[in-house]
Amino acid sequence: MAQNVNSQIGQYMIDECIAMVKYLSAEGSAIPTDAIKLIDTNQAKGFEWDSREILSLHKNLSTRVAPARPKTISLLYKEAEEGSWFNFLGPVGLVRRLMSTTVISLVAFILISLSTHVNKSSVSEGILADSGIDLFLNLMFFLSAAALGACFSNLFEANKYIVRGTYDPKYESSYWIRFVLGLIAGLMMAVLIPDSLQSQDSPGIGFLTVPLLAMLGGFSASLFYRILERAVTTIDTLLTGKSDKNLDKNTDDRLQKQNQQQAVEKKQIVEELLALKADIKEGKVNEKLTNTIDKILMN
Repeated sequence: MAQNVNSQIGQYMIDECIAMVKYLSAEGSAIPTDAIKLIDTNQAKGFEWDSREILSLHKNLSTRVAPARPKTISLLYKEAEEGSWFNFLGPVGLVRRLMSTTVISLVAFILISLSTHVNKSSVSEGILADSGIDLFLNLMFFLSAAALGACFSNLFEANKYIVRGTYDPKYESSYWIRFVLGLIAGLMMAVLIPDSLQSQDSPGIGFLTVPLLAMLGGFSASLFYRILERAVTTIDTLLTGKSDKNLDKNTDDRLQKQNQQQAVEKKQIVEELLALKADIKEGKVNEKLTNTIDKILMN
């Protein structure tokens, strides 16, 4: 069993080495001489590899492809070798799924906006002015806008890591968590928009502002979180601020008095030590010295 596990680990590292050699070759970078064993044959898996040789080669190649990661390079080459026609949507599964979600959200956004139930007044007046199918379509309109913003943010973030070669599939769930949070934040920002942001002189602005807020909420769920956090902090300060300020003032006064008292005591000790030093220089080391030391120790 142990030999089987070791052979699997060794083969995994060899596969990564092969991918890194291909990566260096495609980039026009120098390939280390100790990779000759991988280049000389198309059947590298059949070779007998020493564990130290594998580790040395893997370390050398990892240094040369940095900051890209061996795992990312191997994953990209494996995905490319599968040859699925879905690969035009992206180099990895996460990007392909996000691209599909983006297309669905975009189609939904366009189709729902074509409905007569979604118009300037229904969007700008808010959800309390609608009911039934009108309310449903407007909420779906906001959700599709939020989904577009969330997909845009996640695709931009994933593409950044793929270009750098540092993408790690173990963080795929975090992208979908941000997507769901973006849906919630975008919907809340759209339906909770204050009436003060609506312009009476230009009612068309309301139709543009609400979908934009939904997209912003989807793009950055942390923005909506900071808004809620600031609101909670403001309310908490209004309710408990006065008592907290009085408590903080009493605490500060007490600490200030303690610091002043300690400063006076330290000054007295310094004066007594200076006097004691003068007596020692004059040779007056008698009972006065013992009394002074006892007094300092008592303080």
